[in-house]
Amino acid sequence: MGAIIGGILIVVVISMLSGVTGVLGSYDRLVASGAPARGILLWVAPQGVRVPSGNRQRPFERRQMVIDVEIPGQAPYEINVAQQVPLNLVPDCLPGATVELRVDRKNPQRVAIVGPGAFFAAQLLGQARAA
Repeated sequence: MGAIIGGILIVVVISMLSGVTGVLGSYDRLVASGAPARGILLWVAPQGVRVPSGNRQRPFERRQMVIDVEIPGQAPYEINVAQQVPLNLVPDCLPGATVELRVDRKNPQRVAIVGPGAFFAAQLLGQARAA
């Protein structure tokens, strides 16, 4: 009987830990392997929900957003998602803001916001000077 309870307890602890680190691991994988893109935040919910990440140094917040996604060389498209954003980037996520994204290559509805859209603005300035 004690072995069964011990086994159940181990399964519960492992599933809890995988759920806590899931947000952080999923975000990091998408940032590392996703296609670079630009996003224009068309609508952002005024309130978000703090999401436990298992990493106190990089907490996340989930907010409902409508994002215009622009991947270079492809037609732009809109997504309506409950987006998880690192807490330090939440102040940059206002309606009308341009943000830098990484887009899942297999599921274009899955994106990660990695920062303000400064990278793409610099690219556009470089293109304008070359012309």
